[in-house]
Amino acid sequence: MPEGEAPTASNLEFAGNVRVVFLGGLAHDLGTREVEVKAKTWVEALQILRNRYGVLAGVIDENGRPRPGYLVFVDGVDSRIALPGRAREIVILPVNHGGLETLELSWSDVEELSYRVAEKIIRDGREIDVIVGVLRGGIIPARIIADVLGVPDLETVEVKLYERAGVRGRRPYIRRPLIGDINGRRVLVVDDISDSGLTLETIVNLLSLYGPSSLVTATLYIKPWTKFVPDYYAASTDKWVVFPWERKEVERELGRAPQ
Repeated sequence: MPEGEAPTASNLEFAGNVRVVFLGGLAHDLGTREVEVKAKTWVEALQILRNRYGVLAGVIDENGRPRPGYLVFVDGVDSRIALPGRAREIVILPVNHGGLETLELSWSDVEELSYRVAEKIIRDGREIDVIVGVLRGGIIPARIIADVLGVPDLETVEVKLYERAGVRGRRPYIRRPLIGDINGRRVLVVDDISDSGLTLETIVNLLSLYGPSSLVTATLYIKPWTKFVPDYYAASTDKWVVFPWERKEVERELGRAPQ
């Protein structure tokens, strides 16, 4: 419903309050961390906010989509792959402009975070037969955790979001399938971070079809807006995490060195 339009029975039928959260420098620029807006869809909510706050014209385009340098999560799902329609919460954050801090990890940090996850699993008394590392970022934490837990069987799987000409599509696809047999076995899936959560959710749904006796998940970090919270994780952060195995890649993508 456009801002200022008088409510009617028809346009209120599908309209609802959407909570919108601003992270990083956006919260400072707007003077608030969150607002509520009444809209029929999440795209309409973003368009209303763009008209309400002049500074958001540089963040959201006229079609209600984030401009380069910004990310939008709709109920925990990256807006580039989110289904159209209603939403309860939208999170907007900068990735290479104005105030979003990066968290640059050392190899020692990764080792310590992996130990922390492994210790939680041990304290739970959980038995693991096989660990599945999610390529690419999850394989190193998976290997460290396997070493701590004494699990010799380490498998891999890779899920990517469909891309064409550098544009992320609307569905994930299996780039490297699981090769090993996990039928009747106790499985631990390990990734580096649960951001939108779509990758982990897709992998769990996939591996469940292979008949494991149990399946749990672990990551080093989660984001506050993730759609999928793993069973075990070391810490939560809203910063842009830079792992030691991707430092140069991030510098190339952001066009600058991490701060």
